[in-house]
Amino acid sequence: MDSRFYSALITLTVLTTTYAPAQVEYGNAQNVRISAPTFTNFHGVEGSPYIPNDSLNNGWMVVGNKRVPAKLRYNTQTGEIEYKQGDRIVAPVNQVVDFVILAADTMHFQKGFPAIGSRSAIDFYQILFEGRKTKFVRYIFANVKSNNDAMSVDYGQKKYIKREEYYVWLPKVQPPVENYFVKLSDGEMKSVTPGKKTLISLFPQYATLIDQYVADQKLKLKSWAEFASVLRFLDTQ
Repeated sequence: MDSRFYSALITLTVLTTTYAPAQVEYGNAQNVRISAPTFTNFHGVEGSPYIPNDSLNNGWMVVGNKRVPAKLRYNTQTGEIEYKQGDRIVAPVNQVVDFVILAADTMHFQKGFPAIGSRSAIDFYQILFEGRKTKFVRYIFANVKSNNDAMSVDYGQKKYIKREEYYVWLPKVQPPVENYFVKLSDGEMKSVTPGKKTLISLFPQYATLIDQYVADQKLKLKSWAEFASVLRFLDTQ
């Protein structure tokens, strides 16, 4: 064999072995990326970007139309799920559209919602309420913040700060009576804060009903749980 050809073949083999993406079986092989190690302190940053915690939790991912059991967690800094594959923790690359983490409070996340502000259709939102007429969701993200107070004992310390944004998804078209399914892309996102004024702005046609329900239930509408309870009521109308 020509020595130059043999040398090129060896080089190609090494490159392929070194840089080929890891594979995971979901029925079909799909690309994954090896994720961060499982330690709790990330590059000198206090805290953690993971929810519900650093450890992997039982749950499942939806890839296409297939539900795949997995041990997983959600990284709120990168906006990606991470799951166990053998002795590694990996992150699927643009494959998972929906996932559930089974914890003390089961958490359901989905992507595909319309873009709003700096949020895009590939961002995952936690589903807080899913009705026939609307969805109530939360976007959770973590940033790294440094302590810049020179007089502080932990000056220069970096820590993860988690933040939340709340949205209501509304369909642009009336859901068919015989089929309540409406594609997420056929709706719009509304940024919301808890309060009766917000609810009436979302559902002006139900303003009287909202007033009556809030009064009957003696709601102060200062919590998201009460906000969701009104959405649940309106979904029955």
